[in-house]
Amino acid sequence: MGRRDKLTKNYMRNPEKFADFFNGFIYDGQEVINWKDLQEVDPTSLINIPLVNSKKSLTVQKIRDIIKSAIVMKDGEKYLVLLGIENQSDIHYAMPVRTMLYNALTYAEQVELISRNRDNQNADSATFLSGFTKSDRLKPVVTVTIYWGADSWDGPTSLKEMMEPMDDKIASLVDDCNINLFSIIDLDEVPEFRTRLRELFMLLSKRNNDVELIETVYKDAAFLKIDRETAEIIGEFTDIRLTKKDKEGQYNMCKAVEDIIAKGKAEGRVEGKAEGKIEGTIDTLVSLVRDGLLDIEEAAKRAKLNIKEFEEIVNSVDN
Repeated sequence: MGRRDKLTKNYMRNPEKFADFFNGFIYDGQEVINWKDLQEVDPTSLINIPLVNSKKSLTVQKIRDIIKSAIVMKDGEKYLVLLGIENQSDIHYAMPVRTMLYNALTYAEQVELISRNRDNQNADSATFLSGFTKSDRLKPVVTVTIYWGADSWDGPTSLKEMMEPMDDKIASLVDDCNINLFSIIDLDEVPEFRTRLRELFMLLSKRNNDVELIETVYKDAAFLKIDRETAEIIGEFTDIRLTKKDKEGQYNMCKAVEDIIAKGKAEGRVEGKAEGKIEGTIDTLVSLVRDGLLDIEEAAKRAKLNIKEFEEIVNSVDN
């Protein structure tokens, strides 16, 4: 497993971030899924498939990135749902087949578990055959593919997209499998997340445009203090070099993007209005100082003013 796979898997496995992701992805930010109710599920799916006209069986094993059980309410009643995340640093052109296999194995495991826990000796023929009764129910499985790459996703998002054109009669009989794709680089707007997923996805979605990336950092005070785990992923997937941690172990992304600013100026990519955005607007800097989120020396530096000049601007706004 590569470094990026380890970083993203460990990051998204965190219960609070995991719950926050699905609340944002499914419920528009409503806190429907409580992270405290999440339960880890073994990511390894192992199922034995009997071979036709043979005493032998085929063993199929697949290992998911992350899967947890969550409690959801419907009409005042609780039910369990299995939520899975597959992290992709690169585009996977067979992702619909992979997702279909993961989900199918998870459902097959549920059937096998129900059958194993039941005494089928006195069961009717239908129940004896499958180990599953008419009243038994499966837990729904939702798998989301989080794509972390810098290029727009151009792979298929459904099984039928992977097939040759077919006539309507055949097509109506072919089962499809759609993937739930969350492509960070293709986001027009970041969902309502409550954890650092918000800042992380905001920044990564702008990584191909230095001006927009740095403008995003400077306009949002939340980037003044970013935790180590989030900062590590930012450093891994962008050109941002992390600065030294502060006493609280946090990273200041505003300082971290200074290398990109310097590089942009050297290459002539930071000029005019774009340069003004990168350095941060005076109004934004004044607001950060007044809210106690930025010291006046740092604000003056970003505004390309001496401290006295910047103090005069702050005082004029106060008056």
